[in-house]
Amino acid sequence: MREMLPSDLLRELVVVEGRYIQWEWEPRTLTNDYITLRAATGHPVVQRDKSGREFSVHISRAVVQKLISDHSVYEDELRRASGFRIYRPTEEGRSRCDLRKAS
Repeated sequence: MREMLPSDLLRELVVVEGRYIQWEWEPRTLTNDYITLRAATGHPVVQRDKSGREFSVHISRAVVQKLISDHSVYEDELRRASGFRIYRPTEEGRSRCDLRKAS
């Protein structure tokens, strides 16, 4: 399992249209966080190493909170539910990713 950095997660969000972050937790206890990078279809995004093997990517709460505080992602209010949030890249986040590509 590989820990994803905020810049890596933002790049993964922006590289394919429709990707989003899904954050779920147990609403009664506010525990058991589960954060997933998902494709527009709703399926988890699969990462592969150089040899083509699939691997799990760990997205921590701190990484998502950093992207939120940097205004790189926004909460999709239309999909909000108890114990469930979806975050999508902002234009500012897309610009940051484009600036990194140009460097």
